[in-house]
Amino acid sequence: MTNISNTNAKWIEGPTFWKSGHWPTLILSFLYFDFCFAIWVLNGAMAPFISTEFGLSYAEKGFMISVPIISGALMRFPLGILAQYIGRKSAALLEMGVIMIALAYGYFFVNTYQEVLIMGVMLGIAGASFGVALSLGGGWYPPKYKGLAIGIAGAGNSGAIIAMLLAPPFAITYGWQNVYGYAIFLMLIPFVLMFLFAKEPPDREKKTLKDYLKIVIEKDAWVFNISYILTFGGYIGFTSFLPTFFHDQYGIPKSEMGQYASIIIIMASVSRVAGGLLADKFGGINVMLIVFGITIIGAIAASTMPAMIAIIVIFIIIFIALGLGNGATFQLVPLRWPATTAIAMSLIGEIGALGGGMLPNIFGSSKQYFGTYGYGFLVGGGLAIVMAFAYLMIRKQWTGKWIGKGGKALPVSSREHIATIKDILTEPDYNTILCPLSGNKKLIDKAIEQAAYIGKATGSKIILLHVIDKWRESSGFASGSHEWDAIRDEWTKEGKEIIEKGKKGLEERGIKDIELLLNVGSSADEILKIAREKKSDLIVMTTMKYSPKSGIFTDSVIDKVSKHSPCPILWVT
Repeated sequence: MTNISNTNAKWIEGPTFWKSGHWPTLILSFLYFDFCFAIWVLNGAMAPFISTEFGLSYAEKGFMISVPIISGALMRFPLGILAQYIGRKSAALLEMGVIMIALAYGYFFVNTYQEVLIMGVMLGIAGASFGVALSLGGGWYPPKYKGLAIGIAGAGNSGAIIAMLLAPPFAITYGWQNVYGYAIFLMLIPFVLMFLFAKEPPDREKKTLKDYLKIVIEKDAWVFNISYILTFGGYIGFTSFLPTFFHDQYGIPKSEMGQYASIIIIMASVSRVAGGLLADKFGGINVMLIVFGITIIGAIAASTMPAMIAIIVIFIIIFIALGLGNGATFQLVPLRWPATTAIAMSLIGEIGALGGGMLPNIFGSSKQYFGTYGYGFLVGGGLAIVMAFAYLMIRKQWTGKWIGKGGKALPVSSREHIATIKDILTEPDYNTILCPLSGNKKLIDKAIEQAAYIGKATGSKIILLHVIDKWRESSGFASGSHEWDAIRDEWTKEGKEIIEKGKKGLEERGIKDIELLLNVGSSADEILKIAREKKSDLIVMTTMKYSPKSGIFTDSVIDKVSKHSPCPILWVT
């Protein structure tokens, strides 16, 4: 699928954000990711208790904390591919079922450090929820709102707060192992709600496994992969290690360490939504460059191991930047891979989380061999410098190809976007294009031009359809007189002239496989009927610009076609 399919029939932009998609699925995607994230970092919240019981060294603590992160990272891409085949809702339900089994293992069978590590591998499946959750929630929303929608779903990383605030007090009162048993009931909440109320988005595309795996070797994917090591890897690595860091470096009691960590963690969750919103408005690349700058300064400041109050302020600033970067990254990703967003997000999330899994090891080793955690911060600052240069170099290649200036979404109907289809197409996905002809001459000519360009690039058949809607509208009061027959003959003549002229325009642009249809009836009904009968892969359709306040959009041809179309729509304005 190509970038011209950024606007699926169910993605047509309405007057407001919440009305432009399926908000219950978005909210449940947030909840699913939120609770999974809580489970994913649960070993980090329990680390001071577990390390005390088993007498672990700094390096062993770092490794124990990193195991679920690395395990979850490795599972992200496979789960993303599975979701592309069975659907994101089904994949999410399957994942949550496995998580509950893993928690039961932790509650009943873990009694040694080695078994803690085994449990960590199993609990890692919770971290695989990332690509599925963000694509499930964001899949219902148009390009204009992608950043905000995915930012809301992605704010589920606030689940770390649940683990950091609730788990330590429960462990003190009931024992750390009982916490895993109680967590089973926590996972039942999103499982039941998602089963009842979530809906699969319409943007899923089925390809062969070979086609899906092509993304692994794409240069653009690796730019995002490495930058996400910094933004999300930094977030998950810091989040898991904060209780240990505060306890070991500043002597914070076990009963209070979660409170300190939660104040910092919540900053990244809130700013993730803001990052998506700012990226929609100002461009994801612009936001990312600011994130890199803040991270570089913050990492250098944190490496000095300042006083307690100072380090909290520095952490808050860094976490705000990381959250902004997470939101901005996934404003860009669906624009680059609109039909395989779940897979792209899962790959990028996997590499990012793998980097985060290394962070506790880096901090633990830094403390054990050099006597300070400072070198861990400097590693993050160095990566931010590298990525800032990478984004500055590559933004010229991306701009105008699949994004606008600064990383904004390109209008689907923009000429600049259409002109780059050949660069984006990897295979001829379209076999049949339906082009309903209506509106003024200028709009019809533009629709013909764009349909021809796509048809020539993909080798598709183009169906030109004109619907005589006025005939149907006059049937209730028109008599069978010669005058009305003459009027209707004139309408038929005009319709034939429109499609014949459209055919000529296509032929002049090198299109040979053309079918002409002149139908009588409701415009919306006929368009939908022909799209289904002819198994159209794309509709190229004209529409006048409208004002959200005017009410014209409601119950119009645009509204009906956009809600019920069996295929993507390219709107020509």
